[in-house]
Amino acid sequence: MKEIVLSVVLIATGIVALAQPKIIERAIVKAKTEITFPENFSFGGPGGGGPGGGGPGGPEGGGFTMPRDMETTTTMTYSPDFMKVESLSDFGNNVVITDRKKKVTTTLIEAMGRKTGWFTSDAEAETQARKQDSSRKARRDSLAELGLNFTDNKPELIYSDETKKVSGYTCKKVTIKTKGQNGQVSENVIWYNPDFKLAESSSAASAGAGGGFGGGGRGRMSMTSGVPGLDQINGFPMEYESTAQNGFKIHMMVIKVQVDPAIDEKLFEIPKGFDIKPQSTFEGQGGMRMIFRSGGN
Repeated sequence: MKEIVLSVVLIATGIVALAQPKIIERAIVKAKTEITFPENFSFGGPGGGGPGGGGPGGPEGGGFTMPRDMETTTTMTYSPDFMKVESLSDFGNNVVITDRKKKVTTTLIEAMGRKTGWFTSDAEAETQARKQDSSRKARRDSLAELGLNFTDNKPELIYSDETKKVSGYTCKKVTIKTKGQNGQVSENVIWYNPDFKLAESSSAASAGAGGGFGGGGRGRMSMTSGVPGLDQINGFPMEYESTAQNGFKIHMMVIKVQVDPAIDEKLFEIPKGFDIKPQSTFEGQGGMRMIFRSGGN
């Protein structure tokens, strides 16, 4: 009888093991992201109506009116010691290079004929994250004194056996349900490859850089905005569409994946010709405007 029970346990353990995705240490992933902006949206700049602006948008206000749609091609190269995320769009090129050995992340922006950038350490990223958490808690405490109580709503992942082909891969469906502070529930459908996922990074800064591909972490990039819980998927996100309450729509689809490729570390070297400064240079009042003036996108 004991032998039968042991056999059942071993079989069950084997099934669970087979259901777990393979952890990938090296990968090159190419994806396409389509962004639809709300009507009358304008990007920052002095007085601009977009992020970093303080007044009405459009050329008269110092910003510039965005088109209705924008497409970005992103290539992520991932290895145990390094990660590089390169995004190309009509507005410029954006490259994030993370050196996990030195625990430093460098962001490079090439736009409007200028090459600028900044770098930050993991320790600085953690400090900034703690400041943001503290400020968020202080705001909630103030609202609680007024009788407005908010709770942290964790994303709910609902898995389905429904499948779909994405770039040649058979992907499964998971729906992520989240509840906003106003009580409104939003749903995002994610198609993921259950066969593998990227290894978790110990670097706080680098983890966020790859979040759009399932890297997770505190950091944020455009592809992960509005999709909490994406890093919790038991597999590799291949396609999703997200609509924010402010009207932004994001559709991301992975178009090519190379698993365990040979990667030359020279690819992660910081290119010459960029004016690179500490991220702290851009912090404080008007910091984001300085980035826009320097040619940021």
